[in-house]
Amino acid sequence: MQEQSAVNIGKIQHPFISIEDMVIDPSFYNDRPLMDDIDMMSDPSVKITDQMIMGMVLKFFYCYVHKGGFYEPVALDDVSNLCEMFSRHRSLNEPDDDIELMNYLRQWSFSLRMLADVTKTSHIIRSIVTQNISPDLLKQDEYVGLDIGTGTGILLLAQHIHARRNGFKNIVLYGIEYDKMVGLQSYKIFKELGIAEIILGDARESRSYADLTDKVLTFVSNETVAAMHQPLRREHFVSICKTLFSTLGKNIKDAAFFPEGLIAFCKEMNVSVLLAKNTAFQGPKEYHDMNLFPQGIIIEGNIVPLHKLGEELLPYLSEWAQRRLPRRW
Repeated sequence: MQEQSAVNIGKIQHPFISIEDMVIDPSFYNDRPLMDDIDMMSDPSVKITDQMIMGMVLKFFYCYVHKGGFYEPVALDDVSNLCEMFSRHRSLNEPDDDIELMNYLRQWSFSLRMLADVTKTSHIIRSIVTQNISPDLLKQDEYVGLDIGTGTGILLLAQHIHARRNGFKNIVLYGIEYDKMVGLQSYKIFKELGIAEIILGDARESRSYADLTDKVLTFVSNETVAAMHQPLRREHFVSICKTLFSTLGKNIKDAAFFPEGLIAFCKEMNVSVLLAKNTAFQGPKEYHDMNLFPQGIIIEGNIVPLHKLGEELLPYLSEWAQRRLPRRW
């Protein structure tokens, strides 16, 4: 397997950035190392705020691109400059751009879009770290988490925090990623951090879950939700869930899930259907072979239109970031 490594450059060189040019208000951000944030948020006595989560997402975005620095301070102006570059990475370079970095952002655009969509990703992370765990699973000695379509793996960090906040000492996390190059980079990063194992495989195939067949799962996150204008089969959400439930069966009966449920529109029947855990996210049988388009997501016990996910966090971002940062969905 040929490795396509992250860009190996020093810190971004740029002139002084004004407060208006920052990606987020400086009062909402600290430059502590990312792993210090993880440790702080993992303390159950600490009340997690939206600003903490957004700061963590921004730092992970920066560290993932630069393939390191997880234990070093991350300055807001460095993060802001990277976000500004990513906001126009599909366009032509500007005279002062680092061409190597811009090309890297283009090559890895799909997986990085989730990190750049700071508000939606922060909303998802908040829902994971605050979700209740089944009382039966709280009695287990081991927290087992699974992230499907893991990409950069940021939701594995959320599961790590979730486990520690609930008192688990023995934490085992797996992320399944189909794209070999993305998966390889995430594998190296999470192996270095000692937090999770990345499985390079197709989540539609039972063999991808081989390491989990003898484990009781605590949490499952599935990021393979298509955009609203695309059928769910575009990201194979339904077929992945079918394989997941048929392969692991009782191992996931008490697990918590993200999404908790999905509202999808069926064009053929002109009706919206609920996909949830009780039907293995398949919906009624008469809809199994039809095109379903995602409309809304059940998160934190609420039904939220997909386009409004993370909307309540937008005011924390600067005006330019609200307008220009690309969206995951």
